[in-house]
Amino acid sequence: MKMILYAFSFIFIVSGVCMILYTNETRNVFRQLIQVGFKALAVMAGVVGLLLLVASSASHYPGFLRVVGILSIVEAVLLFINPRDIMDKIYGWFLEQASDQTFRASGIITVIFGTALISWIV
Repeated sequence: MKMILYAFSFIFIVSGVCMILYTNETRNVFRQLIQVGFKALAVMAGVVGLLLLVASSASHYPGFLRVVGILSIVEAVLLFINPRDIMDKIYGWFLEQASDQTFRASGIITVIFGTALISWIV
């Protein structure tokens, strides 16, 4: 279980740093991920959510990780159903219209979450 949390921490920190330092390149990578299709992203988000739910017991704050896991599963359902093309609009705004400062701020939040996750591992 700890290895799952360490892997997620590493992924969050690396992706957050890339969002901060390489804003345009990271947006291009995210655009390519979206071109794979929302169904594939839904499966990936669902697996991440389930892994967070399972691995949350190896953390000092399992309740918080369970909430994050549930939110990931909710995102997976929204990606799969995509009512009124809401996910198209959300991802379109984030990748096309959001300013670089907004994208970098989300990268900072991602780095903080990854760092906190490492510190919470029992």
